[in-house]
Amino acid sequence: MIPFPLSEAVTACGGQFFGDAALLPQPVERVSIDSRSCGAGVLYVPILGQVHDGHKFIPGAMEAGALCTLSDRPLPNGTPHILVSDTTEALQRLAERYLAAHRIPVIGVTGSAGKTSTKEMLYTVLSRRFPAFKTPGNLNNQTGVPQAVFQLGPEHSLAILELGTNHPGEIRALSRIIRPDICILTNIGVAHIEFFGSRENILRGKAEMLDYMQPGGTLIVNGDDDMLRTLDNAFRFGLGEDNDLRATALLEQGLAGTAFTACYRGEQKDMFVPAPGRHMVYNALAAVAAGLTLGMTLSELGEGVGAYRPSAGRMDIKTTPRFTILDDTYNANPASVMAAIDVLERAGGRRVCVLGDMLELGPDSAEFHEVTGLYAANHGVELILCVGPNAGAICRGAAQIRPRSALHFETQEELHRVLPELVQDGDTILVKGSRGMRLERTVALLMAL
Repeated sequence: MIPFPLSEAVTACGGQFFGDAALLPQPVERVSIDSRSCGAGVLYVPILGQVHDGHKFIPGAMEAGALCTLSDRPLPNGTPHILVSDTTEALQRLAERYLAAHRIPVIGVTGSAGKTSTKEMLYTVLSRRFPAFKTPGNLNNQTGVPQAVFQLGPEHSLAILELGTNHPGEIRALSRIIRPDICILTNIGVAHIEFFGSRENILRGKAEMLDYMQPGGTLIVNGDDDMLRTLDNAFRFGLGEDNDLRATALLEQGLAGTAFTACYRGEQKDMFVPAPGRHMVYNALAAVAAGLTLGMTLSELGEGVGAYRPSAGRMDIKTTPRFTILDDTYNANPASVMAAIDVLERAGGRRVCVLGDMLELGPDSAEFHEVTGLYAANHGVELILCVGPNAGAICRGAAQIRPRSALHFETQEELHRVLPELVQDGDTILVKGSRGMRLERTVALLMAL
């Protein structure tokens, strides 16, 4: 982070300062929403959440040496604070001001699935030319994006920021902070449809990013997605012939990855993405499209694609003396689960999957889960272990085709008691579910068997 005077925070937040005026020229060296990480030079921002109100931790933050705190209520005893009407909104305005003061090209990434993998691919590919910054972990929500922005430093000349949403209006709020030069939309699925109501509304929610795209900016979309194809003036990537950037001659090489030829304006380049699944070709194309927009060559971009490595929980292939484990536990929705099953289908050994609940799918959740079970049974999965209350529908769907091969467990604890007896040497095991299921615990058990 590049330090700035506390007085600039007061202005950016549109707040009112209370405390010793001698503090106003002092530098803010870090902004934190966690009182436990406070110390000298820290501006503490208490967030009013569903479970905790960060305001009750203000005394602890100040005792730890914080320079100042934000607050949505007056504080007693001379506590230095900036009084604002809403601390989350104030945090966002402060991040907006910080990024505007240290403006570099910004790439915003959103979509129903593949955001984080696309962000990681972008970083690997574009870092070959640019000192790039990427969203750390999954800091992609209303408080996460500002926290990511504050980690930008003077060494960075390009920012790759992931934007997530589960309610209308959230992408617009985040886009106001980052004001992207390049907007990338990966796909429009049914993730979070519970709060949007339809794929059309999900498209409108994701496309809110365009409200704050920089003048002359570039929109990059998956041209094979039926919803994204409706957006005008976009750079389209995909497998279809009418895309601006195409992948042809795909050759899937099992868990090793996929070879393909990238075609752009009469030029071709053979590339290899060392991560399994056709969906990873789309992630690679998104990164190549961004690189072309930024003036990189296909040859340079192909080298970057080949250097990609999956991150933890995102089709991370783990091997033990007994099993091959496809750790795809980070998150799940119907489209991403089916893509993971496609990868499993091409693997060796007996194919096993542990599928957990997919959350926030709305009134059609049971149907989505059941179709996913049907898909697994139809695509060569020989043992389908379903975990969680919603996953009973996955089991019901799978049992229509493989009645003796689909088992349902209400909890992971129930599964773990019998899992050692269900798996066999040589199995390839996919583990996937929504983040809230914490199926990495099942991965840990498999690694120990």
